[in-house]
Amino acid sequence: MPPRTVGVHAERDRRRTGRPSGRGWPIGLRGTPRVLLLTDRLKDGLRLREVVDAVEPCTLVGPGQSAEASPDHRLIICDAALDGPEALAVFRAVLAHHRLDPAVPVLCLARGTGPDVMAQAGAIGATAVLPRDASDAQILFTARRLIRSGRPADRCPAEPAVAASARDAAGAFGDVFEAARRGRSVSASALRRGGSSVMDAVAGGRIGSWLDVVRSHDDATYQHCLLVAGLSTGFAARLGMTTRGQRLVAQAALVHDIGKAAIPPAILNKPGPLSPAELDVMRSHATIGHEMLVRQSGFDPQLLDIVRHHHEYLDGSGYPDGLSGDEVSALSRLVTICDIYAALIERRAYKTPTPPGEALATLVAMGGKLDAGLVRAFCDFIGVA
Repeated sequence: MPPRTVGVHAERDRRRTGRPSGRGWPIGLRGTPRVLLLTDRLKDGLRLREVVDAVEPCTLVGPGQSAEASPDHRLIICDAALDGPEALAVFRAVLAHHRLDPAVPVLCLARGTGPDVMAQAGAIGATAVLPRDASDAQILFTARRLIRSGRPADRCPAEPAVAASARDAAGAFGDVFEAARRGRSVSASALRRGGSSVMDAVAGGRIGSWLDVVRSHDDATYQHCLLVAGLSTGFAARLGMTTRGQRLVAQAALVHDIGKAAIPPAILNKPGPLSPAELDVMRSHATIGHEMLVRQSGFDPQLLDIVRHHHEYLDGSGYPDGLSGDEVSALSRLVTICDIYAALIERRAYKTPTPPGEALATLVAMGGKLDAGLVRAFCDFIGVA
C-alpha cells in the first residue's frame, strides 16, 4: 500500500512512476487541523486556506505536496479539476488515503456547472458541491454545516463499513449515470460493483446506518437512487430472497431512474413542483431508461421490467403502461414501495423530510395502488431499521 502522505500531484506521480514525488510540504496554521484542503492550484488554494483557517484549523495539500493522513480531520475540501478518467482516479485514490473515517464529509468546489460536474463530484463520493466561485461566506457556512453534521452529538457515527460501502456505491452509480448521460454504454462491471457495495452495507439489517449516510448526500438523484437501492435490497433480504435475487434487486434499484440522465437539468433539479408539461417530461424517464438498456442488451429481463414499471400501480393509475393487478411483477411492486418511501424521507433543500411514521402511513393510505401484503411487511422492516 502506498504511504498515507499523498497529495493530488504526488498521487499522479506515484501512479506514473510507482513512488510518491516527495516534493513540497503541507501548509497549516493554528491548532489541530480539522479541515483538509486538497487543491491543484496553489495560489487559489492558499487564499482559500486563509479563509477557512480563520474559523477552522486547516491543512493545505497543493500540487506536489504531501501530508500525513490524520484522524482529526472533520472535513475534506476538494478543489481540483475532475475532467477526465485519470483525474477522477487520482482523486479517488487521494481520498481513499486521507479519508481514514469514511463518514468524514467531502465538499467539492466545482469548476463549472451542469450534470457533468454533478456526475464528477458524485463519482468521487462528494457529500456536497459548491461552485468554485462561491462566496467565502457560502463556503464557510457549508463547511461548518458539514462539520457539524458529520458527527452530530445526538447520535453515534455511522458504521465505517457502511459509510465505505455507501461511498463505493456512489462512485459506481456516478460511473453508470455519467455514461448514460453521455449516451455511452452502461458499465455492467460498475453496476455489479455498486450492487455488491449496497448488499455489503445493508447486510445484517444495517439499513438504519445506510439511510443516515446516504441522506447526507447533497445531489438529489444520487441520494434518491442510493436510498431506493438500500431499502429495496434490505427489504428483499428481510423477505428471505436468495442472494442472487438480492443482487438483482440491488442492481435494478440503482438504475431504476437511469432515464433521468436524459431529462433536462432544469426540470430534473427544479426546486419545487413541476408544471403539467414538465411533469410529462419527467415521467418519460421510465421509458427512456428502459429503452436505453434494451438497446445496449445483456441486462436481465427482470431488471428491465423494474426500470420501466417502478411507477405502475395495481389499480392501473400508474405509468408508463397503465398496468394493473397481476400485470405488475412482484419485484416491481417491491421497488415501487421503496421508491415512494425514499422520496418521502429524503432530504431536499426545499422540503423537510417526512418522519418515518408519517411516510409509512402514506403508503398504507395508498390502499389498492400498492400490494397490501408487501406494505405490511415493509412497515415491519422499517420498524426495526
